[in-house]
Amino acid sequence: MRFPERVLHALAVAAIAGGCTESGTALNVAPTLSSLAVEPLELVPAFSPDVHDYVVRCGPGGSSVSVVTEAPPGVVATVRPLDAPTAVRTTGVSMNVEEDQPIIVDVSSSAGNDAYWVRCLPHDFPWLTVQTHPEAGTRAPGWYVLGNATPARNETGFVMVLDSRGTPVWYRRVATGGALSTDVLADGVIAYVPALGYYGTDPSARYVLQQLSPWQSRTISAVDAPIDEHELRILPNGDVLVFAYEQLPGVDLQGLQSFGSDETIADCTVQEIDPQGKLVWRWRASDHVDPARESTGPEADPMGATTVVDVFHFNSIDVDAHGNLLLSSRNTSAVYYVERPGGRVLWKLGGAPYSKDGAQIIRVVGDPEGGFGSQHDARFQAEGHVSMFDDHTGLAGAARGIEYAIDFGAGTARVAWSYIGPGNAGALGSFRRYPDGSSVIAWGLPSDPTRFAGAFTEVDGAGHDLMDVTFQQGDSTYRAFKVPQPTLDISVLRATAGRP
Repeated sequence: MRFPERVLHALAVAAIAGGCTESGTALNVAPTLSSLAVEPLELVPAFSPDVHDYVVRCGPGGSSVSVVTEAPPGVVATVRPLDAPTAVRTTGVSMNVEEDQPIIVDVSSSAGNDAYWVRCLPHDFPWLTVQTHPEAGTRAPGWYVLGNATPARNETGFVMVLDSRGTPVWYRRVATGGALSTDVLADGVIAYVPALGYYGTDPSARYVLQQLSPWQSRTISAVDAPIDEHELRILPNGDVLVFAYEQLPGVDLQGLQSFGSDETIADCTVQEIDPQGKLVWRWRASDHVDPARESTGPEADPMGATTVVDVFHFNSIDVDAHGNLLLSSRNTSAVYYVERPGGRVLWKLGGAPYSKDGAQIIRVVGDPEGGFGSQHDARFQAEGHVSMFDDHTGLAGAARGIEYAIDFGAGTARVAWSYIGPGNAGALGSFRRYPDGSSVIAWGLPSDPTRFAGAFTEVDGAGHDLMDVTFQQGDSTYRAFKVPQPTLDISVLRATAGRP
Protein backbone atom coordinates (compact mmCIF):
# COMPACT_ATOMS: atom_id res chain seq x y z
CA MET A 1 0.00 0.00 0.00
CA ARG A 2 1.52 3.32 -1.07
CA PHE A 3 1.24 6.69 0.58
CA PRO A 4 2.22 10.10 -0.76
CA GLU A 5 5.51 11.40 0.50
CA ARG A 6 3.89 14.64 1.63
CA VAL A 7 3.09 14.56 5.34
CA LEU A 8 1.48 17.05 7.67
CA HIS A 9 2.79 18.00 11.06
CA ALA A 10 -0.15 18.21 13.44
CA LEU A 11 2.06 18.97 16.40
CA ALA A 12 5.80 19.50 16.59
CA VAL A 13 6.89 20.67 19.98
CA ALA A 14 10.61 20.68 20.75
CA ALA A 15 11.24 19.50 24.29
CA ILE A 16 12.50 16.49 26.18
CA ALA A 17 11.16 13.26 24.63
CA GLY A 18 8.37 11.73 26.69
CA GLY A 19 9.06 13.79 29.81
CA CYS A 20 12.03 14.33 32.09
CA THR A 21 13.34 13.72 35.56
CA GLU A 22 13.44 16.43 38.24
CA SER A 23 17.01 17.22 37.20
CA GLY A 24 15.94 17.66 33.58
CA THR A 25 17.56 14.43 32.30
CA ALA A 26 15.72 12.99 29.28
CA LEU A 27 13.87 9.72 29.85
CA ASN A 28 14.42 7.01 27.23
CA VAL A 29 10.72 6.27 26.78
CA ALA A 30 9.15 5.25 23.46
CA PRO A 31 7.11 8.13 22.04
CA THR A 32 3.35 8.08 22.54
CA LEU A 33 0.40 10.36 22.01
CA SER A 34 -1.50 11.94 24.88
CA SER A 35 -4.78 11.87 22.96
CA LEU A 36 -6.17 10.99 19.55
CA ALA A 37 -9.59 11.66 18.07
CA VAL A 38 -11.10 11.27 14.60
CA GLU A 39 -14.00 13.69 14.73
CA PRO A 40 -16.94 13.25 14.41
CA LEU A 41 -16.52 9.43 14.33
CA GLU A 42 -16.21 7.18 17.38
CA LEU A 43 -12.74 5.79 17.96
CA VAL A 44 -12.81 2.08 18.91
CA PRO A 45 -11.44 1.10 21.34
CA ALA A 46 -11.31 4.22 23.48
CA PHE A 47 -7.93 5.90 23.19
CA SER A 48 -5.08 4.76 25.41
CA PRO A 49 -1.45 5.81 24.79
CA ASP A 50 -0.25 2.20 24.76
CA VAL A 51 -2.88 1.01 22.24
CA HIS A 52 -1.81 1.49 18.62
CA ASP A 53 -4.62 -0.06 16.54
CA TYR A 54 -8.10 1.48 16.24
CA VAL A 55 -11.08 1.55 13.92
CA VAL A 56 -13.75 4.07 13.01
CA ARG A 57 -16.83 3.24 10.98
CA CYS A 58 -17.08 5.26 7.79
CA GLY A 59 -20.18 5.94 5.77
CA PRO A 60 -20.73 4.60 2.24
CA GLY A 61 -18.08 6.15 0.03
CA GLY A 62 -16.01 7.40 2.97
CA SER A 63 -16.19 10.24 5.47
CA SER A 64 -14.82 13.73 6.08
CA VAL A 65 -12.97 13.80 9.38
CA SER A 66 -10.64 15.87 11.50
CA VAL A 67 -7.73 14.01 13.04
CA VAL A 68 -6.94 15.74 16.33
CA THR A 69 -3.85 14.79 18.32
CA GLU A 70 -2.00 15.88 21.41
CA ALA A 71 1.51 14.76 22.24
CA PRO A 72 3.79 15.13 25.28
CA PRO A 73 6.69 17.60 25.09
CA GLY A 74 9.41 16.38 22.79
CA VAL A 75 7.16 14.13 20.71
CA VAL A 76 6.40 15.01 17.08
CA ALA A 77 3.07 13.69 15.75
CA THR A 78 2.73 13.48 11.98
CA VAL A 79 -0.51 12.56 10.22
CA ARG A 80 -0.12 10.55 7.02
CA PRO A 81 -3.30 11.02 5.01
CA LEU A 82 -3.88 9.23 1.75
CA ASP A 83 -4.91 12.40 -0.05
CA ALA A 84 -4.03 16.04 0.33
CA PRO A 85 -5.99 17.56 3.22
CA THR A 86 -8.70 20.10 2.70
CA ALA A 87 -7.51 22.19 5.64
CA VAL A 88 -4.90 22.26 8.38
CA ARG A 89 -5.74 23.33 11.92
CA THR A 90 -3.54 24.14 14.84
CA THR A 91 -4.16 20.83 16.59
CA GLY A 92 -5.43 18.66 13.79
CA VAL A 93 -5.79 17.76 10.13
CA SER A 94 -9.05 17.76 8.16
CA MET A 95 -9.21 15.12 5.45
CA ASN A 96 -11.39 12.77 3.47
CA VAL A 97 -10.88 9.11 4.23
CA GLU A 98 -12.32 6.31 2.14
CA GLU A 99 -13.66 2.98 3.34
CA ASP A 100 -10.90 0.43 4.05
CA GLN A 101 -8.19 3.10 4.16
CA PRO A 102 -6.02 3.78 7.21
CA ILE A 103 -5.15 7.02 8.94
CA ILE A 104 -1.61 6.74 10.25
CA VAL A 105 -0.22 8.98 12.96
CA ASP A 106 3.56 8.69 13.23
CA VAL A 107 5.15 9.69 16.53
CA SER A 108 8.84 10.36 16.95
CA SER A 109 11.23 11.61 19.60
CA SER A 110 14.85 11.19 20.53
CA ALA A 111 13.85 7.84 22.01
CA GLY A 112 12.65 6.41 18.68
CA ASN A 113 9.65 6.12 16.40
CA ASP A 114 6.23 4.49 16.51
CA ALA A 115 2.84 4.82 14.83
CA TYR A 116 -0.89 4.70 15.56
CA TRP A 117 -3.19 3.12 12.97
CA VAL A 118 -6.86 4.00 12.59
CA ARG A 119 -8.72 1.86 10.05
CA CYS A 120 -11.79 3.26 8.30
CA LEU A 121 -14.08 0.23 8.47
CA PRO A 122 -16.48 -0.12 5.54
CA HIS A 123 -20.12 0.66 6.24
CA ASP A 124 -21.16 -2.98 5.67
CA PHE A 125 -18.65 -4.49 8.12
CA PRO A 126 -20.43 -6.36 10.94
CA TRP A 127 -20.95 -4.48 14.19
CA LEU A 128 -19.00 -6.10 17.04
CA THR A 129 -19.29 -5.71 20.78
CA VAL A 130 -16.22 -6.65 22.83
CA GLN A 131 -16.24 -7.25 26.57
CA THR A 132 -13.05 -8.21 28.36
CA HIS A 133 -12.96 -9.35 31.97
CA PRO A 134 -9.45 -8.68 33.30
CA GLU A 135 -10.64 -9.24 36.85
CA ALA A 136 -11.27 -12.89 35.93
CA GLY A 137 -7.74 -13.57 34.71
CA THR A 138 -5.10 -12.83 32.11
CA ARG A 139 -5.33 -13.83 28.46
CA ALA A 140 -2.31 -14.96 26.47
CA PRO A 141 -1.41 -12.66 23.55
CA GLY A 142 -2.72 -13.79 20.20
CA TRP A 143 -4.89 -13.14 17.16
CA TYR A 144 -8.55 -14.18 16.89
CA VAL A 145 -9.58 -15.43 13.45
CA LEU A 146 -13.21 -15.78 12.37
CA GLY A 147 -15.81 -14.82 9.80
CA ASN A 148 -19.44 -13.78 9.96
CA ALA A 149 -21.25 -16.74 8.41
CA THR A 150 -24.75 -15.23 8.27
CA PRO A 151 -24.48 -11.49 7.62
CA ALA A 152 -27.28 -9.37 9.00
CA ARG A 153 -29.24 -7.00 6.80
CA ASN A 154 -27.05 -4.22 5.35
CA GLU A 155 -23.92 -6.21 6.23
CA THR A 156 -21.56 -8.30 4.11
CA GLY A 157 -19.52 -11.42 4.84
CA PHE A 158 -15.93 -10.87 5.97
CA VAL A 159 -13.08 -13.05 7.12
CA MET A 160 -11.28 -11.11 9.84
CA VAL A 161 -8.40 -11.07 12.31
CA LEU A 162 -8.96 -9.36 15.67
CA ASP A 163 -6.21 -8.32 18.07
CA SER A 164 -6.23 -9.09 21.79
CA ARG A 165 -8.67 -6.20 22.38
CA GLY A 166 -11.08 -7.45 19.73
CA THR A 167 -10.13 -4.72 17.25
CA PRO A 168 -10.19 -5.73 13.56
CA VAL A 169 -6.61 -5.35 12.31
CA TRP A 170 -7.14 -7.35 9.12
CA TYR A 171 -10.16 -8.31 7.09
CA ARG A 172 -11.20 -9.23 3.59
CA ARG A 173 -14.64 -9.10 2.03
CA VAL A 174 -15.82 -12.46 0.66
CA ALA A 175 -17.32 -12.66 -2.79
CA THR A 176 -20.80 -13.83 -1.81
CA GLY A 177 -22.80 -14.34 1.35
CA GLY A 178 -20.91 -15.00 4.55
CA ALA A 179 -17.48 -16.40 5.40
CA LEU A 180 -17.57 -19.96 6.67
CA SER A 181 -14.56 -22.18 7.27
CA THR A 182 -11.47 -20.11 8.15
CA ASP A 183 -7.98 -21.21 9.06
CA VAL A 184 -4.43 -19.89 9.42
CA LEU A 185 -1.85 -22.21 7.92
CA ALA A 186 1.63 -22.76 9.30
CA ASP A 187 3.20 -20.26 6.90
CA GLY A 188 0.78 -17.47 7.84
CA VAL A 189 -1.54 -18.03 4.88
CA ILE A 190 -5.18 -17.29 5.70
CA ALA A 191 -7.60 -19.85 4.25
CA TYR A 192 -11.33 -19.29 3.95
CA VAL A 193 -14.36 -20.18 1.90
CA PRO A 194 -17.52 -18.19 1.15
CA ALA A 195 -20.80 -19.67 2.36
CA LEU A 196 -21.94 -21.85 -0.52
CA GLY A 197 -25.58 -22.53 0.28
CA TYR A 198 -26.78 -26.10 -0.26
CA TYR A 199 -23.94 -28.62 -0.32
CA GLY A 200 -22.78 -29.91 -3.68
CA THR A 201 -24.67 -27.39 -5.81
CA ASP A 202 -22.01 -24.81 -6.73
CA PRO A 203 -19.59 -26.15 -9.36
CA SER A 204 -17.50 -22.96 -9.11
CA ALA A 205 -16.96 -23.32 -5.34
CA ARG A 206 -13.36 -22.84 -4.23
CA TYR A 207 -11.36 -22.49 -1.04
CA VAL A 208 -9.14 -19.41 -1.08
CA LEU A 209 -5.61 -19.59 0.35
CA GLN A 210 -4.47 -15.99 0.73
CA GLN A 211 -0.79 -15.32 1.25
CA LEU A 212 -0.34 -11.86 2.75
CA SER A 213 3.30 -11.13 1.89
CA PRO A 214 3.84 -11.16 -0.98
CA TRP A 215 0.15 -10.75 -1.72
CA GLN A 216 -0.93 -13.73 -3.81
CA SER A 217 -3.66 -16.33 -3.61
CA ARG A 218 -4.51 -19.74 -4.91
CA THR A 219 -7.72 -21.72 -4.83
CA ILE A 220 -8.54 -25.34 -4.11
CA SER A 221 -11.44 -27.28 -5.54
CA ALA A 222 -12.57 -30.87 -5.17
CA VAL A 223 -12.28 -33.50 -7.91
CA ASP A 224 -15.36 -34.66 -9.84
CA ALA A 225 -17.75 -32.92 -7.44
CA PRO A 226 -18.30 -29.44 -5.98
CA ILE A 227 -16.21 -28.80 -2.87
CA ASP A 228 -17.98 -28.50 0.47
CA GLU A 229 -17.48 -25.51 2.73
CA HIS A 230 -16.98 -27.22 6.09
CA GLU A 231 -13.28 -28.09 6.28
CA LEU A 232 -9.85 -27.86 4.69
CA ARG A 233 -6.83 -29.56 6.26
CA ILE A 234 -3.23 -29.28 5.03
CA LEU A 235 -1.19 -32.48 5.44
CA PRO A 236 2.58 -32.53 6.15
CA ASN A 237 3.26 -33.66 2.57
CA GLY A 238 1.46 -30.62 1.12
CA ASP A 239 -1.71 -32.48 0.16
CA VAL A 240 -5.08 -31.20 1.37
CA LEU A 241 -8.12 -32.95 2.80
CA VAL A 242 -11.55 -31.56 1.91
CA PHE A 243 -15.16 -32.65 1.85
CA ALA A 244 -17.26 -33.01 -1.28
CA TYR A 245 -20.92 -33.94 -1.55
CA GLU A 246 -22.32 -36.03 -4.37
CA GLN A 247 -26.00 -36.77 -4.94
CA LEU A 248 -26.57 -40.52 -4.75
CA PRO A 249 -29.99 -41.71 -6.05
CA GLY A 250 -31.81 -44.96 -5.40
CA VAL A 251 -31.00 -45.24 -1.68
CA ASP A 252 -33.27 -47.29 0.58
CA LEU A 253 -34.10 -45.17 3.64
CA GLN A 254 -37.00 -47.25 4.89
CA GLY A 255 -37.14 -47.15 8.66
CA LEU A 256 -35.71 -43.63 8.80
CA GLN A 257 -38.63 -41.37 9.64
CA SER A 258 -41.07 -41.48 6.69
CA PHE A 259 -38.52 -41.81 3.89
CA GLY A 260 -38.92 -44.50 1.25
CA SER A 261 -36.91 -47.08 -0.68
CA ASP A 262 -35.85 -44.84 -3.56
CA GLU A 263 -34.41 -41.64 -2.12
CA THR A 264 -31.60 -39.36 -3.27
CA ILE A 265 -29.08 -38.59 -0.54
CA ALA A 266 -26.21 -36.14 -0.17
CA ASP A 267 -23.35 -38.62 0.01
CA CYS A 268 -20.25 -37.14 1.61
CA THR A 269 -16.72 -37.93 0.46
CA VAL A 270 -13.38 -37.01 2.00
CA GLN A 271 -10.82 -36.27 -0.70
CA GLU A 272 -7.05 -36.04 -0.43
CA ILE A 273 -5.79 -33.82 -3.24
CA ASP A 274 -2.14 -33.17 -4.10
CA PRO A 275 -0.70 -29.69 -4.96
CA GLN A 276 -1.27 -30.38 -8.67
CA GLY A 277 -5.00 -30.97 -8.09
CA LYS A 278 -4.82 -34.75 -8.51
CA LEU A 279 -7.04 -37.00 -6.39
CA VAL A 280 -4.80 -39.15 -4.18
CA TRP A 281 -7.33 -40.85 -1.86
CA ARG A 282 -11.08 -40.83 -1.35
CA TRP A 283 -13.36 -42.02 1.46
CA ARG A 284 -17.08 -42.33 0.76
CA ALA A 285 -19.44 -42.07 3.72
CA SER A 286 -22.13 -44.40 2.36
CA ASP A 287 -19.54 -47.21 2.09
CA HIS A 288 -18.94 -47.08 5.85
CA VAL A 289 -21.95 -45.40 7.48
CA ASP A 290 -25.50 -46.73 7.06
CA PRO A 291 -27.71 -43.82 5.96
CA ALA A 292 -30.91 -45.37 7.30
CA ARG A 293 -29.70 -46.94 10.56
CA GLU A 294 -27.14 -44.34 11.64
CA SER A 295 -28.76 -41.04 10.64
CA THR A 296 -30.45 -39.38 13.62
CA GLY A 297 -31.42 -35.98 12.22
CA PRO A 298 -31.87 -36.15 8.42
CA GLU A 299 -32.90 -33.01 6.55
CA ALA A 300 -34.83 -33.07 3.28
CA ASP A 301 -33.79 -30.20 1.00
CA PRO A 302 -35.56 -29.39 -2.27
CA MET A 303 -33.04 -28.87 -5.09
CA GLY A 304 -34.89 -28.15 -8.30
CA ALA A 305 -37.12 -31.08 -9.14
CA THR A 306 -35.27 -33.36 -6.70
CA THR A 307 -35.51 -33.66 -2.94
CA VAL A 308 -32.12 -34.51 -1.51
CA VAL A 309 -31.91 -36.05 1.95
CA ASP A 310 -28.95 -34.86 3.98
CA VAL A 311 -28.37 -37.96 6.09
CA PHE A 312 -24.75 -37.37 7.14
CA HIS A 313 -23.66 -33.70 7.01
CA PHE A 314 -20.00 -34.28 7.89
CA ASN A 315 -18.45 -31.02 9.07
CA SER A 316 -14.90 -31.45 10.44
CA ILE A 317 -11.72 -33.42 9.81
CA ASP A 318 -8.82 -33.89 12.21
CA VAL A 319 -5.70 -35.97 11.61
CA ASP A 320 -3.64 -37.84 14.22
CA ALA A 321 0.03 -38.83 14.22
CA HIS A 322 -0.81 -42.07 12.38
CA GLY A 323 -2.59 -40.22 9.57
CA ASN A 324 -5.96 -41.54 10.68
CA LEU A 325 -8.98 -39.24 10.66
CA LEU A 326 -11.49 -37.97 13.18
CA LEU A 327 -14.69 -37.07 11.32
CA SER A 328 -17.70 -35.28 12.79
CA SER A 329 -21.14 -35.98 11.31
CA ARG A 330 -23.82 -33.52 12.40
CA ASN A 331 -26.85 -35.49 11.18
CA THR A 332 -25.78 -38.72 12.85
CA SER A 333 -24.72 -36.92 16.06
CA ALA A 334 -21.59 -39.07 16.00
CA VAL A 335 -17.82 -38.80 15.66
CA TYR A 336 -15.98 -41.46 13.64
CA TYR A 337 -12.34 -42.58 13.86
CA VAL A 338 -11.34 -43.68 10.35
CA GLU A 339 -8.27 -45.76 9.54
CA ARG A 340 -6.21 -44.79 6.54
CA PRO A 341 -5.71 -45.80 3.87
CA GLY A 342 -8.28 -48.62 4.17
CA GLY A 343 -11.07 -46.32 5.29
CA ARG A 344 -12.65 -48.59 7.89
CA VAL A 345 -14.34 -46.94 10.87
CA LEU A 346 -12.45 -48.26 13.92
CA TRP A 347 -14.61 -46.62 16.59
CA LYS A 348 -17.67 -44.43 16.81
CA LEU A 349 -18.47 -41.96 19.58
CA GLY A 350 -22.15 -41.11 20.18
CA GLY A 351 -25.05 -41.45 17.76
CA ALA A 352 -27.07 -44.57 17.11
CA PRO A 353 -25.65 -47.75 18.72
CA TYR A 354 -24.89 -49.31 15.34
CA SER A 355 -21.94 -49.25 12.92
CA LYS A 356 -22.00 -50.47 9.32
CA ASP A 357 -18.27 -51.17 9.63
CA GLY A 358 -18.68 -53.05 12.90
CA ALA A 359 -16.71 -50.33 14.72
CA GLN A 360 -16.38 -50.22 18.48
CA ILE A 361 -19.26 -48.18 19.88
CA ILE A 362 -18.16 -45.66 22.52
CA ARG A 363 -21.06 -44.76 24.83
CA VAL A 364 -21.23 -41.41 26.60
CA VAL A 365 -21.85 -42.02 30.31
CA GLY A 366 -22.27 -39.72 33.30
CA ASP A 367 -22.87 -36.65 31.15
CA PRO A 368 -25.19 -34.20 32.96
CA GLU A 369 -26.66 -33.16 29.58
CA GLY A 370 -27.17 -36.77 28.50
CA GLY A 371 -24.66 -36.64 25.64
CA PHE A 372 -24.02 -34.43 22.64
CA GLY A 373 -26.02 -33.71 19.51
CA SER A 374 -25.52 -32.08 16.09
CA GLN A 375 -21.89 -31.37 17.03
CA HIS A 376 -19.15 -29.53 15.11
CA ASP A 377 -15.37 -29.18 15.19
CA ALA A 378 -14.35 -32.53 16.69
CA ARG A 379 -10.62 -32.52 17.53
CA PHE A 380 -8.02 -34.84 19.03
CA GLN A 381 -6.72 -33.80 22.45
CA ALA A 382 -3.94 -35.08 24.68
CA GLU A 383 -4.26 -38.43 26.47
CA GLY A 384 -6.68 -39.77 23.86
CA HIS A 385 -9.38 -37.22 24.68
CA VAL A 386 -11.74 -35.78 22.06
CA SER A 387 -13.19 -32.26 22.11
CA MET A 388 -16.07 -30.77 20.13
CA PHE A 389 -18.63 -28.00 20.01
CA ASP A 390 -21.89 -29.57 21.12
CA ASP A 391 -24.67 -27.58 19.43
CA HIS A 392 -27.24 -29.62 21.38
CA THR A 393 -29.73 -28.73 18.65
CA GLY A 394 -33.32 -29.48 19.62
CA LEU A 395 -32.30 -31.06 22.92
CA ALA A 396 -32.95 -30.01 26.49
CA GLY A 397 -29.88 -28.18 27.73
CA ALA A 398 -27.45 -25.79 26.13
CA ALA A 399 -24.63 -25.59 23.60
CA ARG A 400 -21.18 -26.09 25.05
CA GLY A 401 -17.55 -26.66 24.40
CA ILE A 402 -16.85 -30.14 25.72
CA GLU A 403 -13.96 -32.56 26.05
CA TYR A 404 -14.49 -36.27 26.61
CA ALA A 405 -12.05 -38.77 28.14
CA ILE A 406 -12.42 -42.10 26.35
CA ASP A 407 -11.93 -45.47 28.03
CA PHE A 408 -11.54 -47.87 25.12
CA GLY A 409 -11.39 -50.88 27.42
CA ALA A 410 -14.81 -50.06 28.85
CA GLY A 411 -16.12 -48.53 25.63
CA THR A 412 -17.20 -45.36 27.44
CA ALA A 413 -16.61 -41.62 27.31
CA ARG A 414 -16.94 -39.26 30.28
CA VAL A 415 -16.89 -35.48 30.48
CA ALA A 416 -13.36 -34.28 31.22
CA TRP A 417 -14.09 -30.56 30.86
CA SER A 418 -16.93 -28.39 29.59
CA TYR A 419 -18.14 -24.82 29.37
CA ILE A 420 -21.87 -24.39 28.91
CA GLY A 421 -23.55 -21.53 27.08
CA PRO A 422 -26.90 -19.88 27.80
CA GLY A 423 -28.85 -21.77 25.11
CA ASN A 424 -28.49 -24.35 22.37
CA ALA A 425 -27.42 -23.71 18.77
CA GLY A 426 -29.26 -24.53 15.58
CA ALA A 427 -26.05 -24.98 13.56
CA LEU A 428 -22.39 -23.98 13.15
CA GLY A 429 -19.94 -23.38 16.02
CA SER A 430 -16.48 -24.48 17.13
CA PHE A 431 -14.40 -25.25 20.22
CA ARG A 432 -10.62 -24.99 20.47
CA ARG A 433 -8.39 -25.78 23.45
CA TYR A 434 -4.89 -24.37 24.00
CA PRO A 435 -1.76 -25.49 25.87
CA ASP A 436 -2.24 -22.95 28.69
CA GLY A 437 -5.67 -24.45 29.44
CA SER A 438 -7.66 -21.64 27.83
CA SER A 439 -10.39 -22.27 25.26
CA VAL A 440 -12.17 -20.31 22.55
CA ILE A 441 -15.80 -21.25 21.90
CA ALA A 442 -17.67 -19.98 18.83
CA TRP A 443 -21.39 -20.12 19.58
CA GLY A 444 -22.54 -20.76 16.03
CA LEU A 445 -26.14 -19.93 15.15
CA PRO A 446 -28.10 -19.61 18.42
CA SER A 447 -31.50 -21.30 18.33
CA ASP A 448 -32.94 -18.35 20.25
CA PRO A 449 -31.04 -15.13 19.39
CA THR A 450 -32.96 -13.25 22.09
CA ARG A 451 -31.17 -15.31 24.75
CA PHE A 452 -27.63 -14.86 23.48
CA ALA A 453 -25.73 -13.76 20.39
CA GLY A 454 -22.88 -15.28 18.37
CA ALA A 455 -19.60 -14.87 18.01
CA PHE A 456 -17.21 -16.30 20.64
CA THR A 457 -16.10 -16.53 24.25
CA GLU A 458 -12.61 -17.13 25.64
CA VAL A 459 -12.34 -18.85 29.02
CA ASP A 460 -9.45 -20.09 31.14
CA GLY A 461 -8.88 -23.64 32.34
CA ALA A 462 -11.07 -23.09 35.39
CA GLY A 463 -13.95 -21.85 33.25
CA HIS A 464 -13.59 -18.16 34.07
CA ASP A 465 -14.98 -15.95 31.31
CA LEU A 466 -12.09 -13.80 30.04
CA MET A 467 -13.55 -12.23 26.91
CA ASP A 468 -16.82 -12.10 24.95
CA VAL A 469 -17.18 -10.93 21.36
CA THR A 470 -20.70 -10.68 19.94
CA PHE A 471 -22.30 -9.60 16.70
CA GLN A 472 -24.66 -6.75 17.52
CA GLN A 473 -27.07 -7.39 14.66
CA GLY A 474 -27.49 -11.15 14.92
CA ASP A 475 -24.73 -12.50 12.67
CA SER A 476 -23.26 -15.86 13.55
CA THR A 477 -19.87 -17.47 13.13
CA TYR A 478 -19.04 -20.94 11.92
CA ARG A 479 -15.63 -21.10 13.52
CA ALA A 480 -13.42 -18.86 15.69
CA PHE A 481 -9.98 -19.66 16.99
CA LYS A 482 -6.82 -18.07 18.34
CA VAL A 483 -3.28 -18.20 16.99
CA PRO A 484 -0.07 -17.06 18.75
CA GLN A 485 1.18 -13.56 17.95
CA PRO A 486 4.28 -14.71 16.02
CA THR A 487 2.03 -16.53 13.54
CA LEU A 488 1.00 -13.26 11.86
CA ASP A 489 3.03 -10.06 11.40
CA ILE A 490 1.17 -6.95 12.56
CA SER A 491 2.85 -4.77 9.92
CA VAL A 492 1.69 -7.14 7.18
CA LEU A 493 -1.84 -7.32 8.63
CA ARG A 494 -2.05 -3.52 8.69
CA ALA A 495 -0.68 -3.13 5.18
CA THR A 496 -3.06 -5.65 3.58
CA ALA A 497 -6.30 -5.10 5.53
CA GLY A 498 -9.25 -4.41 3.26
CA ARG A 499 -7.51 -5.45 0.03
CA PRO A 500 -9.87 -6.85 -2.60
